Amino acid sequence: MNEDEQERKVQRVLDKVRAEYGFVPLVSEMMSKRPDVYLPYSELSSALFFKPKFLDRRTAELAAIAAGAALGSDNCLNVHIPQALKLGVGEEEVLEAIFVGAFMSLNRSNSIALRCLKTATEAKG
Repeated sequence: MNEDEQERKVQRVLDKVRAEYGFVPLVSEMMSKRPDVYLPYSELSSALFFKPKFLDRRTAELAAIAAGAALGSDNCLNVHIPQALKLGVGEEEVLEAIFVGAFMSLNRSNSIALRCLKTATEAKG
């Protein structure tokens, strides 16, 4: 695919993203400047969120919300929460996904800190 074809394909993908989300997320906007990187990225995103093989789209969005909460990524949450609601996910389901992600993040922090404490106290004797 030559550069002109890549640019046209990038524009088609961005138009689809804008139609689906109502805007183009910053990551897509910035990555689209490198079609060789953006096009494979957008294909992966599409496969995971628009054509998941084993999950339904609602579940994929809830997983993204849980991950976004665990990572503390307001940008991801600002994409995936409205998308989940658009797909008919209830506010209670979104809230629970947020709690699951937050809990996993909390538990990761506890696990790291408590292992360090245990190692330090065991080394002390």
